[in-house]
Amino acid sequence: MKRFEGLAKPSTLAAGSAFLVGGILDQALRLAGEPASELVQSPLYAVRSVALLGGALLLILSLVSIYERHAKQIGPFGFSAATVAGTGTILISGQFWAEAFLYPTLGRVAPDLLDGTERPGSYAFGLLLTAAVFGVGWMLLGSAILRARVYRVLPAVFLLAGGAISLLPGQALGQLVLGVGLVLLSFSPTYRKHEGPQRQGSQVH
Repeated sequence: MKRFEGLAKPSTLAAGSAFLVGGILDQALRLAGEPASELVQSPLYAVRSVALLGGALLLILSLVSIYERHAKQIGPFGFSAATVAGTGTILISGQFWAEAFLYPTLGRVAPDLLDGTERPGSYAFGLLLTAAVFGVGWMLLGSAILRARVYRVLPAVFLLAGGAISLLPGQALGQLVLGVGLVLLSFSPTYRKHEGPQRQGSQVH
């Protein structure tokens, strides 16, 4: 067994669960209709941001574990997809760190920045770049998993859809959908291409 294989299932399940919690709380906060500069002061926003940050950090471990287990099956395309997805996940981890620890302060000292009335070019570009790399990376990885048929179809479809929705910056709906895919993936048996599910010794650990 390779070094990270045993971490694939628990890290994927934990990352998906954290994204589910963070994504649901994000949508609940948006329904409140309050300005972002006020929302970031609430305890619920703190829980939301820490959950998304934890999910992103766990997702890096999950990605390494899944790739290491299925590197041969997903091939060069899968390697490229995993590289882009990993880069995007690192970028979005930085964004979620800022949302957890920096945005509450910005809500007090620079509310126009969070409310969108002022949007410096570098800040807007950073949000767009992060969303683009993360979204495209997970779309590619979902496509690689579908192509190699190493898991059931449904989890890969949710990963692909989560990546597509993540292309829209400034909200966590994409992470919510991605979280569903990760949870499903953690319980999905692994497959060899053109064969049935592998037995206990070959399933994700």
